[in-house]
Amino acid sequence: MTVEIKFCGLTRPEDASFAASLGASYVGAIFASGPRKVTPERAAELFTAAGSAARHVGVFGAERPEEVARTAGIAALDVVQLHGDPTADYVADVRAECALPIWAVLRVASGAAEARFAELDAVADAIVLDAFVPDRLGGTGTPFDWRRAATWVRPRRARLVVAGGLGAHNVREAIRSLSPAIVDVSSGVESAPGIKDHERMRAFVHAVYEDSEGR
Repeated sequence: MTVEIKFCGLTRPEDASFAASLGASYVGAIFASGPRKVTPERAAELFTAAGSAARHVGVFGAERPEEVARTAGIAALDVVQLHGDPTADYVADVRAECALPIWAVLRVASGAAEARFAELDAVADAIVLDAFVPDRLGGTGTPFDWRRAATWVRPRRARLVVAGGLGAHNVREAIRSLSPAIVDVSSGVESAPGIKDHERMRAFVHAVYEDSEGR
């Protein structure tokens, strides 16, 4: 199975366009607090620059489900990603308001992650495994223990997305350890928060597909 790529934390149209030109399957804009936060209107501009070949992902914190749905409409999202330590009930509430695929983020911090994984697997379309960093939801450049996580992420119903501290130097190890459907990168291809480095983006794609002819 070919691993798909998501470039997240986009803030500039030129970066969104370049991500799509590299063959990214997903491009992401962040609506949660942080240095990469954009408005729904700005996200719509970014996604227009990326075009329709890459699916448009909006990353939320703990907004009210109706606010998530409103933002999804303005930004023309294809996927809603919930990054505020969502519960299964919250995922269900958002789904009731927003008829889009929902990715639930699970920040890996302790043995409690295994139980929460099973709960989210029952309701989410995909589970995004990310590192736990206090007071920060994502884009930290911090990886988690992929090999340890591999002992409890299977079997699963939802698709698996791996995020957290990925870059060209380590993405193959993450893929070998967890066999994800999607790898999600933000800070690992940046020169500054929200400013993507196109050579790092290109190197990341080459690293993901280093075993594939012609990539």
